[in-house]
Amino acid sequence: ELLPIIDLQLDWDAAETLHAARICNGCGICRTQSAGTRMCPIFRFAPAEESSPRAKANLLRGVLTGQLNEEVLASDEFKAVADLCVNCQMCRLECPANVDIPRLMIEAKAAHVRAKGLPFKDWLLTRLDLVGYFGSLFSPIANWAIGNRPARWVVEKLFGVAQGRKLPRFAAKTFLKRASRRRLTRPTRRSGRKVLYFVDNFVNYHDAELGDALIAVMEHNGVAVYVHPGQRHSAMAMIAVGSLDHARKVARHNVALLAEAVRQGYQIVATEPAAMLCLTREYPALIDDDASRLVAENASEACAYLWKLHLAGNLQLDLRPINASVAYHMPCHIKALETGLAGLSLLRLIPGLAVQHLEEGCSGMAGTFGLRKENYRSSLRAGWGLISQLRQSHFQAGATECSACKMQMEQGSPKRTFHPLKLLALAYGLMPQLADKLGARGEEHYIS
Repeated sequence: ELLPIIDLQLDWDAAETLHAARICNGCGICRTQSAGTRMCPIFRFAPAEESSPRAKANLLRGVLTGQLNEEVLASDEFKAVADLCVNCQMCRLECPANVDIPRLMIEAKAAHVRAKGLPFKDWLLTRLDLVGYFGSLFSPIANWAIGNRPARWVVEKLFGVAQGRKLPRFAAKTFLKRASRRRLTRPTRRSGRKVLYFVDNFVNYHDAELGDALIAVMEHNGVAVYVHPGQRHSAMAMIAVGSLDHARKVARHNVALLAEAVRQGYQIVATEPAAMLCLTREYPALIDDDASRLVAENASEACAYLWKLHLAGNLQLDLRPINASVAYHMPCHIKALETGLAGLSLLRLIPGLAVQHLEEGCSGMAGTFGLRKENYRSSLRAGWGLISQLRQSHFQAGATECSACKMQMEQGSPKRTFHPLKLLALAYGLMPQLADKLGARGEEHYIS
């Protein structure tokens, strides 16, 4: 008999939740170590049963059927098992029984957070928007601290961020401020194609250059870009740790303004795969309503949007050669979006660019997972296949859409990693300054 032990916080009822947990047949495919799948990067480096996706289904089934006492929800042991799911979504795609383990684990983590609260170090990593705001406000001090060994020791002790993790520098001026100065925060009056750019924390506080590349490439292809000044972060970090009450507030705020933009003829685009996964999968599960579904149906990852333009014959192909060799990594959340390899396909349109698709599984960073002191070495072990491939001397650089994967790729290799849109902007001749960053050989070797 189903007991109302968990106060469900996503858009499903107790019977649906139990069914999702019960359809795991224990086949053990989620325990695979084979190179042909991505199934559970956590189990790959820590092959204990509790690390496997099926263990998560068993845990929640035990709670929902009353076999496990309600008090287990608040236990450290329950949290330890739930935290072994990093919301990469790969088991959801590759499970033969289609068990939605990520959704079950979000529900499990949310139940623990309601019962026990959120530890400060977990809370901090859900509020990287606040960290970014103060980091940018005091960027000289923050950037000094990032590169200072004693300061990093203090940061590790106080906030749990691994000393050894290379962290991105803070921008003195956020992307949203830059967009406001360029008057991109006003709705466009132009007719034709137009998009609203859903900006993530990484672009806003660390990599405004990527936002510039998105705008330059879109405008080069006749697409007007609007950057809504009222948008907030995606809340994926909140969702991943089960802080759903706060995530729902952020989601409602974003959905309200994004839905209104869709009604005015905008498509929504994002350069961060996790942000797009929030719009298309997580928000409808959090606030199931017509507005969230409208946004989900009209949102595209930026490379996927441009690839659709190309397939329709509307993408400009005035691309200059880039004579370089690049290693492309497909992020788990791009795979989870199930829209194909649009970023890789765009890179292959660039003359002279040799692109190798590295099929080495998850990068191991898994959002904020790889930032934590206790996970730092494990994240590097999980991503070692990718890192060791990237270190090969014939690659000038890496390429990926995900900011967390970029951090991991640059952690293990001295080579830079670029979003495909940056390389596209370089090939269009829109951002020639990027050529110097491609490799040590200099601009003349890359552009002709």
